[in-house]
Amino acid sequence: MSGKYAVEHQSARADLSGAGTAVVFELTTAGAYDPVADTETGATTSRVPGVAMRVTPNPQDIKRFQEKSLVVAETPLLLFVADTYGDVVPMGASCTWEGQRCTVRDVNPLAPDGVHILARVAVRA
Repeated sequence: MSGKYAVEHQSARADLSGAGTAVVFELTTAGAYDPVADTETGATTSRVPGVAMRVTPNPQDIKRFQEKSLVVAETPLLLFVADTYGDVVPMGASCTWEGQRCTVRDVNPLAPDGVHILARVAVRA
């Protein structure tokens, strides 16, 4: 693990491992459709595994929710640390949280040098 903030990522991952829950964010992108052969090729699924725990939104989170027309009571906010330093949770990805399939509606990363250490991820069923 290398990078300017790799140690901070490792520390955050260790902290959340004790209190959080394992979660995997997945996003499938469609491939190219060939109308002659009636086939689709090149579809890919990206996976970002890590650990998360639900947190209470702070005033900045609430402002972000309002800008995206999200209702705080209906949108869990997760503090998420990816297993791999620098992995990014993609908008529109899905995960299972508290027994429900959810979609990522907002990602607010902590990335002081442009490489993600952790993120506050808003999800909604």
